[in-house]
Amino acid sequence: MKNKVNTKTNLFCPRKDCQFYQSKDNKITKDGTYLTTSDSQDRQMFCCHGGKHRFSETGFSPLFGDHGSFKEYEQTAKLNSYGLHTDQIADVLDKDPRTIEGWQKAIGEKSEKFHNFVCVVIGIAIQFLQMDELWSYIKNKSNQVWVFIALESKTKFWINFELGSRTTCTANRLVKNLKRLAGFGKDLLRITTDKLAAYKTAIEKYMNDIPYVYLQIVKRKFKHKLITIKKAFIKGTANDFPEKTCNTSFIERFNLTLRQHVSYLLRKTLGYCKSKANFNTVMWINLFNYNYIQFHDSLKEKINANNEKFQKRYHHNTPAMKMGLTGSALSWRLLMVYPVPQSY
Repeated sequence: MKNKVNTKTNLFCPRKDCQFYQSKDNKITKDGTYLTTSDSQDRQMFCCHGGKHRFSETGFSPLFGDHGSFKEYEQTAKLNSYGLHTDQIADVLDKDPRTIEGWQKAIGEKSEKFHNFVCVVIGIAIQFLQMDELWSYIKNKSNQVWVFIALESKTKFWINFELGSRTTCTANRLVKNLKRLAGFGKDLLRITTDKLAAYKTAIEKYMNDIPYVYLQIVKRKFKHKLITIKKAFIKGTANDFPEKTCNTSFIERFNLTLRQHVSYLLRKTLGYCKSKANFNTVMWINLFNYNYIQFHDSLKEKINANNEKFQKRYHHNTPAMKMGLTGSALSWRLLMVYPVPQSY
């Protein structure tokens, strides 16, 4: 069955002043719970046997010490995932925009660490890889920035992304990081991209030790209207690609989803990005929401073949569940208190 994220297997002491800080040999046990006025849910206490002290589960959160509640942190992440700008979120929560920006940065950093940790430790197996790029800008339209994205089209799992120019350098970073996160076995990897030459260069550089086939979808437009679509098999033939996989439809549909959830990617908006770091933060928050929290209709599995009344008909999945990384949908609170070691 699917592996589940388990916080009990990698507990460590998060206190930097402790001599057993993040030590794998140190014994950590649960030591009761407590309540706070800002949170209706019990918080777990732990005991560090090596350092002989207690600490709260909030110690694993990058927001530890901030004057906010888990509810406010969760609301910030959710509103961010619905495409609201920082100033809009601050207005809704009646907070200073600088406070919201700090919370977003912390949640984004934890999302990145969690995603990379889970992918590397549990492992992901990619069968159908699609890559594409979206255009945006920083401060003004003369300062372009491109978002390169890698998606596993069978499970809809958003693997990683890179921000940069539309060059081979950014494509190299995308594929190199993809190689670090994903496990490639003996199964044939099927890659589909558009005609951007940077993908071909990056794939040939970093994928030369694994079996793969590669298809480019070449689209010709005239006056912003699509005229022709051709398939260019760089490596392999049409027989290597199953039916309905010789396209980039899945990642193009994902691009639409992303533009709806990231204010910086809207085509006409006043909420444009003013900092590349903020752009990166918002993207990581949306990655966690897309992969680990939201159910996708295209991933649901029918479990009631007879359509009996008052019986559950479908089992809903997130991309992470379909990939085998988690056994259920996760929550923002779990992300914040999940212990991710610095080295793994």
